[in-house]
Amino acid sequence: MAAVARGDERALGALVDRHAGRIHAHLVRVCGSRDDADDLLQETWVRVARGARTYLTGRPVRPWLYGIASHLASDLRRRRAVRARAAAEAVHEPPPPVFGALDGLALRERLARLPERLREVVWLRYYAGLDEAEMAEALAIPRGTVKSRLHGAIRALKDGWEGES
Repeated sequence: MAAVARGDERALGALVDRHAGRIHAHLVRVCGSRDDADDLLQETWVRVARGARTYLTGRPVRPWLYGIASHLASDLRRRRAVRARAAAEAVHEPPPPVFGALDGLALRERLARLPERLREVVWLRYYAGLDEAEMAEALAIPRGTVKSRLHGAIRALKDGWEGES
């Protein structure tokens, strides 16, 4: 760990080689998804590299690594639970006026079919009431990306309901 803290990439590589397989298996079991486990494993190693200087010498490495991975998995579950609660609360809200005559249930069904990145901007703009600048800050993306995602989401939603008229 001292070598990793000094920025020795070979030492980090050796650490990854030794522990990545078991940590990945742990993350798959905890997350239930190989894709999520892959992402969290990557983030685990980023955190290890960044936090190597804070590692307490003499402390066992393996529990420290599993702790980082477990905290990341817990954060992912917590974020998903917050999103699920927000989506459940939206069920009781009428659709925003921009969606015209589309009833709330139909809108929610169409929103559910959108990719998450598009669904998120619709939610932030029309349900949370954020403007483009606030959305860009909240999502940590450029304002132009917010505009294009919002435009794409509304186009996709309108294409769906105009075809049913």
